[in-house]
Amino acid sequence: MAPSPTPPIYLMSPPRKDWSLRGKANFKSAAADAADASKARQEWAALADAIVAAGGEVLVCPPHPEQALTGMIYTAEAGELYRDARGETRFLLPNMAAAHRRLEADHLGPFFEALGIATERASAVWEAQGDAIRASGADEIVHTFGTGPFARTTRAAYAELAQRLGGRHIQLEFLADPWFHGNTFLQILRHPSAPRALVVVCPEALAPGELERLQAFLPDARFVTISAAQSQGYDTNSLQVNETVIAPQSLSQTARAAIEDFGLVVRTLDLSELFLKGGGAPVCLTNRLWAMDEGELPERFCWSKLGSIEAVTEA
Repeated sequence: MAPSPTPPIYLMSPPRKDWSLRGKANFKSAAADAADASKARQEWAALADAIVAAGGEVLVCPPHPEQALTGMIYTAEAGELYRDARGETRFLLPNMAAAHRRLEADHLGPFFEALGIATERASAVWEAQGDAIRASGADEIVHTFGTGPFARTTRAAYAELAQRLGGRHIQLEFLADPWFHGNTFLQILRHPSAPRALVVVCPEALAPGELERLQAFLPDARFVTISAAQSQGYDTNSLQVNETVIAPQSLSQTARAAIEDFGLVVRTLDLSELFLKGGGAPVCLTNRLWAMDEGELPERFCWSKLGSIEAVTEA
């Protein structure tokens, strides 16, 4: 397993006081009632607190002060921080499928550039860590793309971006109905004392032959399969922070038992607004900054230093 920064660092962006559901572009949000912004902010802060309590850190990108970019809280799609051939950090901004989310990159770009990190944009439609699932660390990636009515990241993104992000990689095709990102049916968990990874996957989501390709890519991993219904409860959207897995309350007993048997501790959170209505669980709400070291963190944007959502949200 490749070494990773300690503590693990995650990009998050809090909901504004006027946060609402706008695009309703997934199977959770499409039928949801109006969201409660105040409760959503409490849920977001509870997740950030849980990450820090588990030994992680959160880099907070303040929301846009004027525009209600309602999807930006789901930072899994914010992009990828990586190191180029010269070892310099760069932030690769996404090219979002949904029109209402394309303006997010215009806000995220200046945020990273102000930190001294150069940015660039994907040409192909690509939704970042929604479809870039790490296996044994930053340098082993399962890239995914969907075919169907809810498709987002395209097949072409792999040819454009896989080599740039580096490492060992594979691209898998999935059925984009109801699934829309790879992280809605696939998760790969790691344990510092376990030589094998734990793969939680819904085979029904994958195109024919793709499960076998994934098994060949990760021949030493332990595979646990879940049903389509369990995947729609976001069994694969729990966030691993060191040896803690932060999960929505809908986590199935199948997934929970597998995670605990693997030696990890499960902590569940109430995400009624952000997940049950908004359609994004802990993985969707975070972006692992694999290429950032602790010494590069600007304290003014560290959640452990801020401690309050009001400190970073004016609107």
